[in-house]
Amino acid sequence: MNRRIISASRVGAAALMTVGLALAAAPAAVADDDSEFNEKEFLAMTVDHHFGGVRMAELCVQKATRAHLKGLCSEIKDTQSEEIATMRSWLKNWYGTDETPSVPPETKPMLDRLSGLSGRTFDVELSRDFAQHHREFLPDADKCRKHAEHGELRAMCDTMYQTQTEEIGKFEAVIAGKPITVDTGNGGLATVGSDSAGTGGAGWLAVGGVAAALGTAAVSRRLRRQ
Repeated sequence: MNRRIISASRVGAAALMTVGLALAAAPAAVADDDSEFNEKEFLAMTVDHHFGGVRMAELCVQKATRAHLKGLCSEIKDTQSEEIATMRSWLKNWYGTDETPSVPPETKPMLDRLSGLSGRTFDVELSRDFAQHHREFLPDADKCRKHAEHGELRAMCDTMYQTQTEEIGKFEAVIAGKPITVDTGNGGLATVGSDSAGTGGAGWLAVGGVAAALGTAAVSRRLRRQ
């Protein structure tokens, strides 16, 4: 009887120890999820990733045949250049280091291949590559906006996540030969077809012409009412 009691006690103790170890490991697993994000490494990685995007955008502005695609790439070039400068300043202020921008190794072959293309082939392939470039970055941006230590970095990552998600949709529209929505300035939006932009600035001029016509019509209506 005593042996049975001792054996049962040992089994109970082993079970309690197993439960205790499991409970102890649970908080650690949660903590590991947060600790997987390294703010300094993310900043350094994103500076280079953005720099590759800026180089793609510059090539797009030079070679794209559709005005709305040129406009989209110009916006990306300006935005990501500003973000690079901001992130480098954060690296200096927060970590006392710097990251000299360089094109990531995986982006160089892409740029070389795109440089040899022209016409609609260039537009489509550039759009495919840029959409993929954004998709690869989204998981890191999502982790950053949730786990970054500094609030201003979390805010930037949230903006980057939303902006690049929208840009993927626009690149996919170019690939499909569908119209995309562009910003005409002063808070106005217009839909520009991919075919209408094939003559350089014709697409943008068409948008401006539509806006001017709408403005003239509005003035005429007000004069008639008077």
